[in-house]
Amino acid sequence: MTSSPDCNQPAGQAEALLAHLRRLTDLDAPTGFEEPVLRYMSEQLGSFCEQVEHDVRGNVYASLAGTTADALRIMITAHADEIGFLVTSVLADGFLRFTRLGHPTEMVLPGQRVRVHTASGSLEGVIGVKPGHVLAASEARTVPPVSEQYIDIGATSQAEAVEWGIEPGTPVTFHGPLTATAHPQRYFGKAVDNRAGCACLLELAKRLRQKRPEAHLEFVVVVEEEIGLRGAEVATRRVQPDVVIAIDTVPSGGTPDLRPDELPWQIGGGPLLKVRETKGLSTHGPLRNLFRRVADEQGIPYQLIVDTAGITDATSAQQASGDVAAMTIGLARRYSHSAAELFDLRDVSAIVDLIAHTCGAIASRDQLLRT
Repeated sequence: MTSSPDCNQPAGQAEALLAHLRRLTDLDAPTGFEEPVLRYMSEQLGSFCEQVEHDVRGNVYASLAGTTADALRIMITAHADEIGFLVTSVLADGFLRFTRLGHPTEMVLPGQRVRVHTASGSLEGVIGVKPGHVLAASEARTVPPVSEQYIDIGATSQAEAVEWGIEPGTPVTFHGPLTATAHPQRYFGKAVDNRAGCACLLELAKRLRQKRPEAHLEFVVVVEEEIGLRGAEVATRRVQPDVVIAIDTVPSGGTPDLRPDELPWQIGGGPLLKVRETKGLSTHGPLRNLFRRVADEQGIPYQLIVDTAGITDATSAQQASGDVAAMTIGLARRYSHSAAELFDLRDVSAIVDLIAHTCGAIASRDQLLRT
């Protein structure tokens, strides 16, 4: 693999990606409540694609015809949803009990700022934490189970919280604005998983409209990834693609609390090419090799990864069709499923470059055959 830190990116690509990321991460769209992101993506994709459609499940489909009528069909996908919470009950004194939506990292919850989304607007809140002054030694070393935690929105009574629009099933998200670090390319915030993938979809649609490949393209924004890769399965059955490229984020190493061999890929090292997912995808070998060849030809850095803890939409897409080549392109990010997922913008831009060039190199089914 190449180790070059830079590649030839179109002027303004990084700036455009960052602008989309700021807007997308500012939107609150937990699983089952993805409408804000779906609306934004539908509007933006409509500027570049010939047709934008929606299914009842919520998936957004944006089509861009290739230059050859009988060419292959490539589906490029990213999920709209973020992890979050659901209110389960309102206590007599106005505090909110809640449950997880997806898999937010439980150890970071106490003291975390959140936003509670009612039908009439969002309310600021905090997940309560017992004062350190009165914690027993054993309590100070443990995180209470989610069933014992609560959200404080400043309400003084159950009636007041209900009057503000709180009811069972009200969604909650982390409060974590996209924030620049002192490093000019590194940012952190909530919902980087997978608004980074959504931003890549928009830039890919813009770029491939200007320089169309032979293949027909379907840019698909899917729902319900965080609770079982559900939207992508529905989308694949509808599109019937020859190739699926799923863009998602992946936990990275490089921090003091991980051994160098635990997650031996890092932010800033380029796109992640998955070889296998634990309990999930075994990526299509010829397609993976094509991505590697294109990366080497274009001087795009990349990292091969094996057996991450999570799985991606490429897994459900691969199983939904018996005749598809599936691949995951990952963005390394630290502090998974927290309010401060940290990433390197150069990796996001390199993902766009790699996928754009590879789409241009896919010309026939013979390239995908495992013989």
